[in-house]
Amino acid sequence: METGDRRAATRRVFLKLCGSVLGAGIAAPIDARLIEPYAIEVTRHDVYLPTLPPTLNGITVAHLTDLHRGPITPDSVLEHAVRITQALAPDLIALTGDFVHRDPADADPLARMLAPLRARYGIWACLGNHDYADGPHTVARSLIVGTEGRIRFLHNTNADVVRGLYIAGIEDTIYGVPDARAAWQGIPDNAATLYLTHNPTGIHGVAGRSCIALSGHTHGGQILVPGLPIPMPPDMENFPYAAGWGTFGAAHLYISRGVGMGLAPIRFRCRPEIALHVLRRGDSPPRTMPGFSERALRRTARAARAIARRLT
Repeated sequence: METGDRRAATRRVFLKLCGSVLGAGIAAPIDARLIEPYAIEVTRHDVYLPTLPPTLNGITVAHLTDLHRGPITPDSVLEHAVRITQALAPDLIALTGDFVHRDPADADPLARMLAPLRARYGIWACLGNHDYADGPHTVARSLIVGTEGRIRFLHNTNADVVRGLYIAGIEDTIYGVPDARAAWQGIPDNAATLYLTHNPTGIHGVAGRSCIALSGHTHGGQILVPGLPIPMPPDMENFPYAAGWGTFGAAHLYISRGVGMGLAPIRFRCRPEIALHVLRRGDSPPRTMPGFSERALRRTARAARAIARRLT
């Protein structure tokens, strides 16, 4: 290749690279501000409880958290989350706190948005740190009244959801007075139990018990920049992860990425989430079912390997 041709080829490669970088620089902010915050993902999980009654095998639990009704999360996102949850028709709904962003007055309009939710085994909730601006009861009272009592809060308490299945929940670990011992008072040993804690660190109080724990608080990091550490809340510096499943003794903890946003109205590489858990009788670890995009990627990879084998 002549020197002039080499220079021209190098220039074309350089211009293509610049175009790619510029395109990514424009696309990323648009995605983070206008696309991802609205692109709610339903994740599906098989979760196992050794003593779950056979009659309850296969019941579903929809888990929503960190709605953050207020100036940062658009109401349209919350309304969309409610519609998705209704369409899933879960047997039980778990709400793990941060219903409002700062102002307890936002609980009244949020209650109107949540009012359509129904589940035959109830809607159960615990409070998050953002819900304590005016004490632990203002937000809870507004949501209870606004949904005609369908949302039931667990303040270091538990309930027998249906014969053979219990649910327990604690107050927030930052501004509340969490008491896991009180929350488990009266639950039979080894009973099939769901455990609600807004802050994932609440798992430390029940690591010796067999349960499925549901939490939020982290937003999954919310803004995940390649090459940088996942952002963690100040009170979770030493916690091992920010989203998904983890095992703590006999307890399995799921941290949801949540629905709303905090600090800024953007999400990047961290879509909002509604988790649908299918309860199974057994002692296997929880299993996340592949989503549509992951299945598509797997099919593409299999096809590419098959083509490669035929060509070699």
